Amino acid sequence: MVKAKVFLICLLVLLLITSALGAYHLYAMERAIARGIYADLLDDMQDIGYLEPTLADYYLLKMKGLGWEVTVDTFAGSWPRTEGERARKERQEAITLSVTIQPSKVTQWLHKFVEGDTSFSFTGSRPSEYFDPGW
Repeated sequence: MVKAKVFLICLLVLLLITSALGAYHLYAMERAIARGIYADLLDDMQDIGYLEPTLADYYLLKMKGLGWEVTVDTFAGSWPRTEGERARKERQEAITLSVTIQPSKVTQWLHKFVEGDTSFSFTGSRPSEYFDPGW
C-alpha cells in the first residue's frame, strides 16, 4: 500500500514538472514569435517610412493565424500611420512602432505571473530609411 502511494505521488510530481516545463516552453516560444513579428514590422516600417495599412493587415492576419487576439488598436501609438506623414531620412525623422498582442490563454497566465500584464507590449523608435525620390 505504501509503495502504491509513493508511486502515485512520484507520478503526480513528474506530470506537474513536465506540464510546467511545457507551459514555460510555450510561453518562451510565443514571446519569441511576437518579438520576431515586432522586429520584422519595425524593419518594414523603417524602409517605407510609415505604417502602411496593407502591411498592418498582413501582420494582423499572421497574428490571427497563430490564434492570438488582435484588435484595431494593436498598433496604437505607432507613428506615422499615413503616407502624407511619412518620415524621411533626409530630414532625419524617426518612426515609432507600438505593438500590443494578446497571446494564448496559457501564455497570458504565465505572463501575468512573470510581468504582471496579460499582453505582450513592444515599443521602439528608429530613424527612417526612406528617401524621397524627388530629393
